[in-house]
Amino acid sequence: MKNHYIYLFLLLILLSTSCEDIITIDLPQGQTQIVVDGFINNQFEKQRIRLVTTNGYFDPTTPPLVENADVKIIDLVNNKTIQFNYESDGYYTWTPSTLADTLIVRQRPSDFDRDGDGRYDNYYKLEVSVDFEGQELAFESYTSLERVPPIDSLVFKTSRGKTEVEDMIFGELWAKDFAGPADCYWIRTYKNGDFLNKRNEMSLAFDITPGRSTFGDIITQDTYFIPPIRTSINPSRTEEEVENNFPIYEINDSVRVEIHSITENAFDFLSQSRQQMSNGGLFARPLANVPTNIIPANDQSVGLAVGVFCGSAISSKGFRITTKPPYED
Repeated sequence: MKNHYIYLFLLLILLSTSCEDIITIDLPQGQTQIVVDGFINNQFEKQRIRLVTTNGYFDPTTPPLVENADVKIIDLVNNKTIQFNYESDGYYTWTPSTLADTLIVRQRPSDFDRDGDGRYDNYYKLEVSVDFEGQELAFESYTSLERVPPIDSLVFKTSRGKTEVEDMIFGELWAKDFAGPADCYWIRTYKNGDFLNKRNEMSLAFDITPGRSTFGDIITQDTYFIPPIRTSINPSRTEEEVENNFPIYEINDSVRVEIHSITENAFDFLSQSRQQMSNGGLFARPLANVPTNIIPANDQSVGLAVGVFCGSAISSKGFRITTKPPYED
């Protein structure tokens, strides 16, 4: 019987120490690729396109920058070339000289219909060329700047708690999606000037819903976003913050919400990127590159670019919470 206790004691020691072992996984390095972060907009402000390269999956260092590229956007409507110049930290920039030089928004005709090929080749073309690891690479991509609805209002209410101390202030976005064919949006919220950029704070809308839908084919009048989108302007809280009744919003908080129109390509890219960021657990999907709309322009560039190029029109509204909002009931 004594021996059994000794064996059990030794087994417990083995199990406890094995949990502390550091496991080093030697993964083969894949082919290095160029990553394009190409979001432009219709605002009278500096436009930026960033180029970096991919890193190993377990490499914690900042991805290497691409600093020697030639980056330009071709205005296909006005046959005009916009040159982006390298600034720093992988960013290539261009600033409109006047308000008239800002990028234009696509005005859809009443009979507009998607052609289904996934390309928005009627407005702006991105061209990137670079000497990369001894190869002359070239890429291109296309986008338009789609229509964006105005924000009607930001409405704040108080959810009643068991006591007044447990009352919770939350916000709602009131804006209408356009009638007609599908529109896609990225809704970005800033609390006291800080962008809410957690994975579960990324708010994407396809028409009035958070996921792909057929509403665009049946909505005959402008329609308000449904509650998952409407309430997506609230900061995400951890389980510990919820348990400790950490506030969502407080009196004197400032809130700014922007609606960015995006193409369907960008909607799919961001949706799948968000899914990859939350991928884990027993039934996690194998990691894979998110599909890109960056197209190789010569044979040696095939498979060497990832990322997205997208134009956005932006509407925005701000609000400061100066008093306790009315109760929702």
